[in-house]
Amino acid sequence: MLRRSPWKISRTVIFALILREMRGRFGVNRLGAFWFVFEPIAHVLVLMTVFIVIRGKTLPGFDYAVFLVTGIVPYILFKNIALKGMEAVNANRALFSYRQIKPFDAIIARAIVEFSLMACVYLALNFGLGFWGGFDVAIHSPLHWILALGIGCVLSFGLALVLCVIADAFPELKTFLRIMFLPLYFLSGVIIPLWLLPRQILEWMMWNPFLHIIDELRVGTFLHYPNVVGIDLIYAAKISLTMLFVGMVLYRTRRLQLVAI
Repeated sequence: MLRRSPWKISRTVIFALILREMRGRFGVNRLGAFWFVFEPIAHVLVLMTVFIVIRGKTLPGFDYAVFLVTGIVPYILFKNIALKGMEAVNANRALFSYRQIKPFDAIIARAIVEFSLMACVYLALNFGLGFWGGFDVAIHSPLHWILALGIGCVLSFGLALVLCVIADAFPELKTFLRIMFLPLYFLSGVIIPLWLLPRQILEWMMWNPFLHIIDELRVGTFLHYPNVVGIDLIYAAKISLTMLFVGMVLYRTRRLQLVAI
């Protein structure tokens, strides 16, 4: 009998888990696809109404709708990779009786699913803004944009590994870990341009690597985006690699407890 390599086995397992995740997300609940797309659209519409219609906020030289999309959609992606990865073990625990399936595969599968779905949402939103709204949705520095997005995905995946181990060891902390992303939403520069914030507040926010990543995504999107002193993609990359390393160590240490039924 021909033996398959570990790489082929992992690839087959991850692909099967991706299909399972997609079916579980949209196959059972007919409104699953609607709510998945509606969340970022609702964020953009509500914030545009509050800041433009009610408060009259504008960004000279920028389309505020595009500004919001370039912050909201990536943040939701990063949040979903971390939180869905945290739940990956419990959602697939029954499958771990098969020795080919590992918790790491389940986390990777969920990250791929979230990335693929949010990419579709991002394209749909930009198509709507460009085609019907007449906004400039072009990414003017695609390599810089891809680099920043990749660093954000690495950070979120490492965070997913850490949260997965913590949630398995201390299930009562799951609610707190979910709530943690609410203040992080406001501390990541998703809504308000960083150059409008007081310097004293911004200095504290600079500790948040998501702040650097989202602002650098906007640097790659807009042609003439202001440089904010202190924003550093290298700092975000260092934090991302550190988080990934910590997550891998924790996973390696607790891998046997994660598969226990």
